[in-house]
Amino acid sequence: MKFLKYIGYAFLSLLALLVTALFLIPQPDKPAPTGVHTVGVTEFEVTEGNKWVVVTAWYPAKPSVSRHFLPYMAAYIAEAISEKQKIPASWLKDERPSFASIDAKVISGRHPVLLFNHGFSSHAYQNLTQMEELASHGYIVLSLSHPGHSVVTKRQNGDLVFQSIPLEPEYAPQRIAAMDRAAVSMRSSSTINDWIDATSPLEEGLFRNIPAYVDEWSENNRRVIRALTRVNLGAISTPLKGHLDTESVGVFGHSFGGSVAADLAFSEPNIKAAMSLDSYVYTHSLQDTMKVPLCVAYGDVAEPPSDESMAWINQTLFETKAVSGSCEVLFVGAAHLNFSDLNHLPVGELLGLTGSIDADVMHQSSNQLLLSYFGHHLKGTPQVNDIEGVKMVVY
Repeated sequence: MKFLKYIGYAFLSLLALLVTALFLIPQPDKPAPTGVHTVGVTEFEVTEGNKWVVVTAWYPAKPSVSRHFLPYMAAYIAEAISEKQKIPASWLKDERPSFASIDAKVISGRHPVLLFNHGFSSHAYQNLTQMEELASHGYIVLSLSHPGHSVVTKRQNGDLVFQSIPLEPEYAPQRIAAMDRAAVSMRSSSTINDWIDATSPLEEGLFRNIPAYVDEWSENNRRVIRALTRVNLGAISTPLKGHLDTESVGVFGHSFGGSVAADLAFSEPNIKAAMSLDSYVYTHSLQDTMKVPLCVAYGDVAEPPSDESMAWINQTLFETKAVSGSCEVLFVGAAHLNFSDLNHLPVGELLGLTGSIDADVMHQSSNQLLLSYFGHHLKGTPQVNDIEGVKMVVY
């Protein structure tokens, strides 16, 4: 429940207010996927030596009479967040069935693959409704859980691995002030060297571990990409055997996970496109140019206690290094957490956690952006540049 905007150091008092409100107000219905396919979900583990990554996969499925559906928030995730936030797990748990049928059969054919990376100190299900939407339109979406960084990871043998990265909340005010200063300087930069100078403080001092974290998460993505052939062959047992289009792979993420997607746009030749949802692009990731198109989506509403949003912070970078097909997109009235499933909670705006943008518009427009962008780069369909509630620059 903590995302990159505060690098895992969100205001605990605001979050406590949020979950209190959720306890008092019935949780709203989650949006149903709009694609033509029903949705299946499965989990598997990728191992290389002593390294491992747990993957949750949503995919287009054959209609099923199964009564086994993934819950919106399983008890073990709620309990892990509860331990971090010191709030009752019962306030967070949502075991209502989602639209994803567990281990349903995949529809025939091979389908494009999208890897998703969650925000720092969050979990692989944070954008569950978005995963379902993409799967209903024919994508296989692989959401990575990063051991030791995710708030909790459940291994195939049932073991729970909790976050071990220290959050150091006592330094949150200094970090937030530094991020605000960086955002102002990044937006006002006129040359790539100015932009690099403005961004570099976010990888030094209190942020000195960020480059190593980016590398670790990016390598987890590469492990999964390398494992796609094994999944297709059935060497890793899943319902996905023979259904992955390994020539059509994209990566996206929210917050710190979006920074990882940007890193892969500069470094990973085995993907075709990447998208970053309200995230920094770190100087550590930069090379002479991007290897594949990258699209960055921003909100323009700052979340308390920050005074600055991320709107257009990467514009100078894109004007210098973007390859054809890249884009920047501003969601007018959106805050950082509108890019997650917290968008669907009506009390979010009252507490300053989400922006003034209508939640349905945010859900529909962000999904339209993802489907249009990845459809263009992975399927060859026309890209839609006129989306409700957004301003777009295409490179």
